[in-house]
Amino acid sequence: MEDWARDDDQDDVADVDDIANEFDIPSVNDTLPPLSSCKEAADISVPTIEQQKPRLPVMPPIWAESRQEVCESFDYFRSYQSGVYSLKDIVKGYLLGGSPASRDIFHCGGRLIVSHGGGKAESILDYRVGAARFQQAQDQEATDKSVRALLKSYTDKRPLVLLADDKYALFPYDLSASGCTYVVLGLYWISHAWAEYQPASNGCGRVVRWKFAFQWCEGQGNPWWISSESDDVDMLPDPIGGCRSAPRQDPSPPDAVVNMACNKCSQKSPVVYSQGWMCLNPSCTSFWSIGGRELEQLDYDASFLRPIKTVFTNLPELRPAKLIETMDSITTSYAFSKGWHCEKCGRLSSRSVFKWEHWECSHCHLIHKIPGRLRTAKEFWHQRPPADFLHAQVGKQSGLRRHRHSLALLPHIHATLAGIIACLRCAIILMMKSCRGRIHLLLGTPLANKQADEIFRQYQEQAEEGELLLRRYPLRLNCVSDHSNCIAVRGTFLTNYFSQNSGEPYQYVGGTGNTVPFDKAPSSVCGALALIKERSRLALQKDIPFNEILSAAYMEKQKMSFHSDSERGLGPVVASLSLGSAAFMHFRARATSKEPKHSSSNVLTLILRHGDVLIMEGDGVQQYYEHTVIPMNFRIAATARWIGTA
Repeated sequence: MEDWARDDDQDDVADVDDIANEFDIPSVNDTLPPLSSCKEAADISVPTIEQQKPRLPVMPPIWAESRQEVCESFDYFRSYQSGVYSLKDIVKGYLLGGSPASRDIFHCGGRLIVSHGGGKAESILDYRVGAARFQQAQDQEATDKSVRALLKSYTDKRPLVLLADDKYALFPYDLSASGCTYVVLGLYWISHAWAEYQPASNGCGRVVRWKFAFQWCEGQGNPWWISSESDDVDMLPDPIGGCRSAPRQDPSPPDAVVNMACNKCSQKSPVVYSQGWMCLNPSCTSFWSIGGRELEQLDYDASFLRPIKTVFTNLPELRPAKLIETMDSITTSYAFSKGWHCEKCGRLSSRSVFKWEHWECSHCHLIHKIPGRLRTAKEFWHQRPPADFLHAQVGKQSGLRRHRHSLALLPHIHATLAGIIACLRCAIILMMKSCRGRIHLLLGTPLANKQADEIFRQYQEQAEEGELLLRRYPLRLNCVSDHSNCIAVRGTFLTNYFSQNSGEPYQYVGGTGNTVPFDKAPSSVCGALALIKERSRLALQKDIPFNEILSAAYMEKQKMSFHSDSERGLGPVVASLSLGSAAFMHFRARATSKEPKHSSSNVLTLILRHGDVLIMEGDGVQQYYEHTVIPMNFRIAATARWIGTA
């Protein structure tokens, strides 16, 4: 058996802006399974109002309250929408949730779980702008991404991690009563995979769904939710991830389930149901019928429910490892932006109660802190952005035209969206058909950056000491967008960066409750505001009465997704100071009711470097465009606005 702990795949970064797979939650319209031959009636019945589930007998070794906590803290499941998380067609994790489909079971105390998976359930597509559209359930195919990955894991006999949420009706205990939204069940392997028909409210009245039988991997002890006094237990408890193994009594041989070949398609299918053998190849004309007819009630065959003895070597430890101090003492790398697992209570937490200065368990408040050093701007001088331009690039379909212009201010780029002007020392002007606003990029110079260097140092020092309260705040809407769907996200959903607001309340980060008055703001914030005001006055030839500044810090691989500063009451000028790593800033047209989908092309891309000041001038910039900022590494940005107080 292959050593599953060895994995050459590189972890990817779950990106809520690029979610594209359909969330695999079984339809609530699916009926419950009639399984008279199953050993445990409690395994397959869904508790009604009169049959409330009992509380958990013990707390799970690994659990969370939000989907984001799981995705940021648990490497075996990092999908915000899909119920199947895979890398290079290798399934890492599978989430059980919602009401069961026909013939889904939770058998033998959870040592055998049958579930349907792979997506294509009925859903509502919401374009955020314009009418929503209903999408009917569709047939699953073996070539579908999630089904293909699950089938490969079945063929390779490669273990995977099963998780369940508090809406998974077949789990015998009430997770929400203990404050758990998601729990890690343990390591399983797929012992059987087959296709069958499921009822659906589409034109055909049914769809092809793939079913998977997940069997508990021996060598990790009993499932944690099973009491040692239970009659169904034949091994002593062992923590998740342990490698000790004890054989179950009287295991059935691997060939206990009979496979028979179809006389029409010649493909072999297992005997799954006690009513008899049927072809389980969905492309065959004999699919899903016994003697030429489809049966309404099907019960699992007794031999199908028996465990198959399979030994896995070197099963991995599922509990996430706690980070330790690094050789370079850098604590802003990607690894330090991830969540963590509390060894005391088992809770997965995003970093960390949303704090910059350390991890803190959101349940028991255990703190884990690693000392680090301050970063300097010189560390990022070697960066070479993967672009064939130095400061700005205008999209080919933007309708811009350029001509020369001179400017006797600081060396800077001057750009106008839908009237974009760009100039660097001797100016390059880019004009559109009508003027909707201007973008000014004031380039930092070695002399001017001395002030920016000091502000960068103060920001880090004061954040580390807790004087600057950098936090990850909940987004205003508990949904994420994949540019076609608006997907509800379970639990609190935090921004992908740390921030603190000073001055007037800014609703985008929670308003008054998350705002510090200027008289209590640290020197780093006041210094950034003074520098922004000075550069803005030089560029615009007038004073801008900024009364709010948002300080944002990005660890490696963090970013701010597409948005616009169009909140009611905001003034027409927004200015931002960049510190630390270089970053790409992309502008694109905002969605309208006539064209609800976001344009995939950027009308303007800027490279922001340490000490640069960007100014967006004019209401039209926010009204017609939205922007995103993608740092190349650790970056701090201070953005000033004028917010009306009336």
